[in-house]
Order: sequence, then C-alpha cells, then structure tokens
Amino acid sequence: MSETNKKQNSKEILHNYITKKLTSQPYSCQWIPTSCSVITVGKKTSGGISKGDIKIHQLDFDDTSGDPKLNLVYENEFTNPFRCLSFFKQPNQLQQQQNNRRFITGDFNGQISEWDSDICDIPIWGIKGAHQGSISAIDAYGDHLVVCSGKDGTIKVYDTRIKPNNGDNSSSPISTFQQTNKNGCWSICTNDNNIIAGFENGDLNIYNLKTNSIQSTHKVNGGICSIDSNDRSNILNQFLITTNKSFITTLSLNNNTNNNLEFKDYEINKNENQTIWSGIYSPWNKKDNENIFTVCEGDGSVSMYRDDFKLIDKVIVSNSPILQLDYSKDRKGLLCCISLKKQLSILISPY
Repeated sequence: MSETNKKQNSKEILHNYITKKLTSQPYSCQWIPTSCSVITVGKKTSGGISKGDIKIHQLDFDDTSGDPKLNLVYENEFTNPFRCLSFFKQPNQLQQQQNNRRFITGDFNGQISEWDSDICDIPIWGIKGAHQGSISAIDAYGDHLVVCSGKDGTIKVYDTRIKPNNGDNSSSPISTFQQTNKNGCWSICTNDNNIIAGFENGDLNIYNLKTNSIQSTHKVNGGICSIDSNDRSNILNQFLITTNKSFITTLSLNNNTNNNLEFKDYEINKNENQTIWSGIYSPWNKKDNENIFTVCEGDGSVSMYRDDFKLIDKVIVSNSPILQLDYSKDRKGLLCCISLKKQLSILISPY
C-alpha cells in the first residue's frame, strides 16, 4: 500500500509518510476539519463511462506493526466527475470548524453542490448550470459564501442560504464577474471583501465584493494555477500564486502606492516551463511572524520554502505531477497531496 520515500536530500524537514494507490483519479483533496481524515473528489471510469467519485480516507496505524495506514472509510459514485472542492474557510485559518464540516464541490458539467462530510450520499444544496462547461476552481468562506470560476471565463458568487428553483435546480448568482477576453479562470481566493482571480493567459484580477467591481488588474508570467493568502481576514495583505511557467510569486498590496501590488518572483526551474500546480501557506507559523509555503510540482515533487524563497526541503512523492496539497488545521505537521497517478499521500513536517 505504501511506497518507498525518495528523498531529494537528507534534511528530513519534509517527509513522505505514506502513499496509497487509489482506484479513481482525484483532482482535489482536503483535510476534513476536526478529524484525521482526508476527502478526495475526482473521476472514476467504469465501462467507458466517467462518473464522479468521492472518497474519505482516515489516517490510522496498524495494530501489529504500528506502521501508518490509510483506511478507506467512505466511497461513492455520482453522475458527473468532480473537478474541485472547498471547505468553508474562516478568518483565522486555525479556527475550529466543528459545527461546519460542510464542503462545496464543482464538477465538469458546471454544477456546484454542498455536502455534509458526515453524510456524503446526497448533496444538501446545489446549483445546476452555474457555469457553461467545467468549473475550474471553487472557494468557500465563512458559513455561506461560495465563489466559483470556470472555463467560460466568468466568476460567480453564491449564498447557500438562497435556495435554488424547485423546477430545474437553477439560481441566479448574487454577483457575476466576466473577463472581457473570456480566458478561462483557473484559480480563485476569496473572503467577504475581495476575490483574487487568476486566468490562463496570466491576467490577475482583484474584485471588490462591496462595490461589485474590478479593483485592479495585473499581468504575470504564465497561466495562474493556484492562489493562496497568508491571511484570510485580509487576503490582499500577502498572497502566493503559482503558474505553468515554473514561477512562484508572492504579492502584497501597498496602500501607499495607489493600491499597486508589490511582486516578488522566483523561478523554480530555469531550464524548463514546469507547471507548479498548487501552492499553499502553512497555517502554523504565524506566531513566529514567519511565512512558510509549500508547492507541488510537475515532476512529482513537493517543496517547502520560506518567504525569501529559500528552499527548506524537497521530497519526491511520485513520478507524475502533484496536483494539489492541503495542510491539516487540527494537527500540526500533517499535509496531504494527490498525484496524476491516482495516488494519495500524507506528508509530515515540523512546520
């Protein structure tokens, strides 16, 4: 079940704890709040038909050997393959979410759905046709705010307290933002004030939810694969983007220079345009006033950096691209990630 860990060096700051081969292709993974369980959503092909797949694995230990293991505790198939998922983020990233273990999914057919992670059989809320075609990214904030983006180039904002129409399960969004050149929106990051959106052509747009307008627009090198902020209460304070051109960029809004963004760029691999599929800040080191982030790369590695782009450690997890990773908000040092080779891995680190 587990694979041998292939270390890039001997620092042992970042360690591949356990890897499990899955029967479906996961496209998104997150830790379930207040648990040792990871949920994955993706696609399962059976008889030439692609279906949606939700799995929950619980991190446990073998009674005899004491070795770590991933127990499959839930699995189910659904009509449409899933592209992305999000639990409801809180202003304080470590804030316990015991009373809110609900999550949102976006699928390849343009539908968004809300689920209870304790009972995943039937969605408790959903909107059909939220986007034309596949939903690329989804981000949920607070208790009810859902922001999604798609290949159609639009970003839509929903409130889960507004029930869809009984007839066709449709509903109008409370806000819609349209990219004029209709490039696909690959990534988003939101709170209740702003949305940061990254597009396949390198456009980086910041939207103001209070005025329903675009606040600023910028250009980066390469399509923007992921966005994460080090402070959910003020996502513009500092945020991280990754691209399909080997670039990681940290940005901060300087209010003294007309709301201009200050860019700090770092190219991971200068010899090839490698996709950096996802990047995320550690929620655990804020009290030390130090920002540490981890990125997953197209060569199957996961790398951890300090804010000045100093590499802390790098570990090879798979021989195929790592698509996404997530930090546990309940247990310091636990990360999960998924690969394009149908693998779920648990990593451990002191950060």
